[in-house]
Amino acid sequence: MKKLLPVLLAVAFAVPLCAQQSVIIKEPAGQCYQDLKANLPEAIRWDDQQMMVSSRPLLTTMSGNFAIVARIFPQHVVDKKTKEKVEACELLVAMDAPEHSTAANALTSSQLFQIASLMKARIESAMKARQKKGEQ
Repeated sequence: MKKLLPVLLAVAFAVPLCAQQSVIIKEPAGQCYQDLKANLPEAIRWDDQQMMVSSRPLLTTMSGNFAIVARIFPQHVVDKKTKEKVEACELLVAMDAPEHSTAANALTSSQLFQIASLMKARIESAMKARQKKGEQ
């Protein structure tokens, strides 16, 4: 929980976010970001310095556009088999919304988790393909 608070604060000040979900991927953050870039054609804006990507506007209202924002954060997790700390990345997916509302949080939370899981699957697929290519 101590590690999560700085992450949430960093993201909260980076863009005005509504609901958010995260997943952990056992891959170094830099490689995780490169895999995300290579396997996310629906993204339109990339910020390599912050390892962040934004989608096209999903909805336009009088107060602004709603879009999906994904950001990669470096993490260290304990490998269950070896009991050693290994480098991993946290993929945080959030809704960039013009107005913060509880209703928007409730509506988008499950969809954001599905999007985060889909992005994780794409990254893990690229990671497995790279490992197979290395074995040959």
